[in-house]
Amino acid sequence: MIMLILIGLMIGGTIYPLGDEEGREIQESLEKLGEDNLELNIFSNNMIVALLGTIPFAGPPIVGYIAFNTGRFLGWASAQLGIPTNLIIAIALLTILLTGYGLLEFLGYGVAVAESITISYYILGKRWLLRSELKILLLAIALSALFLALGAIIEAALIRELGGLPGII
Repeated sequence: MIMLILIGLMIGGTIYPLGDEEGREIQESLEKLGEDNLELNIFSNNMIVALLGTIPFAGPPIVGYIAFNTGRFLGWASAQLGIPTNLIIAIALLTILLTGYGLLEFLGYGVAVAESITISYYILGKRWLLRSELKILLLAIALSALFLALGAIIEAALIRELGGLPGII
């Protein structure tokens, strides 16, 4: 469920594209990301998002904001390429579903956010369960890392195969 909400936030962000200056800054940082150790850089970037997602109370809004802003970047990039917003939404959904890496990334984020919600709930009302849940937190981080590592390998292979994403990466 969380994965679907995050995908929805990303898709919703495409409707409100970034400004030109902000879009170019992100594009430049993405280009630098691909210079060396592409898989490691993609994984590191995504793992930071997932780790932020595990923060009790704050994690879900942080990851939601990042997903929304990713959509805003996609909206900006599609405008740069002259692609209508409704078409970029379809392309984004197909990319997530057909390439596999998008599903793996959103699953990784979803695991992290779900754990944040669980820990937040235990902090508020069931503190006696908190200690045992912290052990599960480590498993959730490991599972999230596994999903994100597999996703990074697939994404890097696609980027290399396509020679980058024209106008975006």
